[in-house]
Amino acid sequence: MRYLRCAIGLLSFLCCVNILLGQNVVTGKYKGHIVKMKFYKGSPDDIQYLEYGLVTELNKTVTRLEKEKSSLQKELNKLKGKTPVQDDSLQMELIIKERDLLARERTIDSLNERVDVISASLQMLRDSLATLEKVTPRVRSLSADCSHFGVGYSIGIPLAFSTILGQKNVSGQSVWNRRMTLSHQVGIFWGSRSLVRKGSLSLGAGVEYSKMQFAAGAGQTSDTFDNAMDRDQDNYIAYLTGHNMEERATMHYLSIPLTLSVGQPYHDRVSGYFQLAIVPSFCVSSLLNVSGYYDLSGYYPQYQLTLSNFESLGFVSDNSIGQMDEALNVNRFLLAGRLAGGIYLPLCRTSQGETSPWVLKLGAKLDFSITPMAKGVHDKAPFQDATAHLNQNNFLASDGCRFLNPALEVGIMYIFGTKNLR
Repeated sequence: MRYLRCAIGLLSFLCCVNILLGQNVVTGKYKGHIVKMKFYKGSPDDIQYLEYGLVTELNKTVTRLEKEKSSLQKELNKLKGKTPVQDDSLQMELIIKERDLLARERTIDSLNERVDVISASLQMLRDSLATLEKVTPRVRSLSADCSHFGVGYSIGIPLAFSTILGQKNVSGQSVWNRRMTLSHQVGIFWGSRSLVRKGSLSLGAGVEYSKMQFAAGAGQTSDTFDNAMDRDQDNYIAYLTGHNMEERATMHYLSIPLTLSVGQPYHDRVSGYFQLAIVPSFCVSSLLNVSGYYDLSGYYPQYQLTLSNFESLGFVSDNSIGQMDEALNVNRFLLAGRLAGGIYLPLCRTSQGETSPWVLKLGAKLDFSITPMAKGVHDKAPFQDATAHLNQNNFLASDGCRFLNPALEVGIMYIFGTKNLR
């Protein structure tokens, strides 16, 4: 029972050290003797070597006694070979040697028996550890009980979707075509400890600043309006044609993402994550840049007259829209959603049992608008049904205009309280 209690105590000690340190080689001391265990991490861990210093010391003692026994046996053989054996002093020396030899043999047998018992206990301990790992695999790091804080940056390719961008000409081709643009986002974020004992589920919040740019161009647009009115209040049929038109809208948002995360950064292992977030955003500034050319001519059916290049009535050819910057007519509040996933990499050599409170975050995310970006109002348009409205935003200012923003993100974070886990 004493060895069994020793084994149970040793089991508890090694389990605690294994969980706390998470190392491949664990060394400690139990009742004054060194305990060493070597294992390979896994689920369960594969124990390759288990050593108890008491067994090593007993084996050394047995080896020493075996040498002494061998030496005594040699001396005893020499004494037995001497004559006459009736010599009292020689006989007494022979008796003493035989007694010492017998005592050592008994001691060796006792020590060997003790070694066998402890070895059996160690084997039972090893089997118990393997069973324990199978029943409760070590899939949860203690840093799951710690919150974290970090900073991040992401770069994306935003895509706008609106009714105008879906328009087709008589040939079935898109009138407006998107131009490739980039978005940039920086932010700080905080994540809670895991809310569940098994697995990892946590909440988070942050503050982000985003710059998104959208661009689209139209090679040529043509519209005809039957009930146009000129400056003299005469009705005419208007022919409006746009050439090489391009619009570039830039918007800046301040956002407060509220995140639900599956997966969490750990100080002692690589891990993955999936995040779902609701992102209330506020447009702090917006800017529109428009360029291109347009032609406007008019036909007066009452006079059977067509006018072009008649600037006094507003009829022009190849008239430049010009470069212009003005505020966009967009919604100041935008509700967006986010899907994200990636990995957390502790900034240390985890394969060698090292830990670090600093973790690198690498992943991808998809932001999408839930509410429209723009109000869908053309308050300055001379022709309300035109494909392109002059001197104002077109492709964003339609009802239901939304966006998708796929992006790559990188961040660095610090896990609080990991020093207490060592």
